[in-house]
Amino acid sequence: MATEKISDSAIAQSVFLIGDSGEQTEGMEEPVLACLKKEASRNSAQNTIVFLGDNVYPEGMPEESNPQRALAEQRLTEQTKVVEESGAFGIFIPGNHDWGESSDDSVASLRRQNEFIAAKRNPSVQMSPLGGFPGPGILDIGERVRLVTLDTEWWVHHAPKPLYPGASSEAQTKAAVIDSLSKALKSAGNRYVVVVGHHPIDSHGEHGGFFDWKDHLFPLRNVAPWLWLPLPGIGSIYPFLRNQGISNEDRSSSAYQEMKRDFEDLFSITPPLVYAAGHEHTLEVLKSPGRYLDLVSGYGTSKHDPSLTYADNTIFAHRHPGFIRLDVLREGRVRLRVIEPMNDLGEPTQVLSMWVK
Repeated sequence: MATEKISDSAIAQSVFLIGDSGEQTEGMEEPVLACLKKEASRNSAQNTIVFLGDNVYPEGMPEESNPQRALAEQRLTEQTKVVEESGAFGIFIPGNHDWGESSDDSVASLRRQNEFIAAKRNPSVQMSPLGGFPGPGILDIGERVRLVTLDTEWWVHHAPKPLYPGASSEAQTKAAVIDSLSKALKSAGNRYVVVVGHHPIDSHGEHGGFFDWKDHLFPLRNVAPWLWLPLPGIGSIYPFLRNQGISNEDRSSSAYQEMKRDFEDLFSITPPLVYAAGHEHTLEVLKSPGRYLDLVSGYGTSKHDPSLTYADNTIFAHRHPGFIRLDVLREGRVRLRVIEPMNDLGEPTQVLSMWVK
């Protein structure tokens, strides 16, 4: 663990990782976002905030004529304000809710979100990758960090999606993505590579196959959080079906497994510093099969109520709103911290500090 006190001046770059922030607590400033703004306001010129998808619940950015448009704009604005008011640089990557899980309007929803962000005319607030393409997007930050963005929903989405120019199939586009990602890793030089997507490679919450007693006894809470209707026995059917791969959004599905294998195979040859994702509403630091860390930082709003367990590769796991912070020091070391709000005002508290090796 990293207990050494580090001054702000010793930090060359900081990357803040927060996901699934698109449904904030009503009637107050979301404590997690308030906490993030406080942290990112310090040494702000060296700070990059990455919103790891699901920026707009529940179905992405609707058309302007849609009655839900104002709420969607408000939810996205609460996040862009954190970037603007802190003075940091912000990147938004797409998640499954940004595509619109049950919508045939998926790519159009993504483009509306990008247009809303671009209309702010603030070069410090951007979306990447764009237009429903899988990426990778490459952003070199300062002299020590390369940020590589992926739209992982492209890999698992059930509806038609854009192909790379010149590609005639999804398989050809996937091969092109892996090739581009490999080149981005190999050409990084002395930069630490932080690869970000919405879906974790590994996790130990619901999407990873773990359901606690509430999921078995009160399964309707997954439809509406207020439906505390006990269904003993029958309720266990829902977790069972989820673990059989009925949803492409779960690690048990064949589409998710293919994506996981493709990334792990590449990272076993050319590892990044970390692969970071949201999607799972947890905070997890996990050992990977290779020489990198799997990070899950999808607890970006106090409205989540996740299931979570530990596994052999768990370094840290917590069911609490918060985010992960990476500090690249000028002398070369990298510190990872997990920061959480200790109260409704968003006062930060550090619950983990460790060196990334």
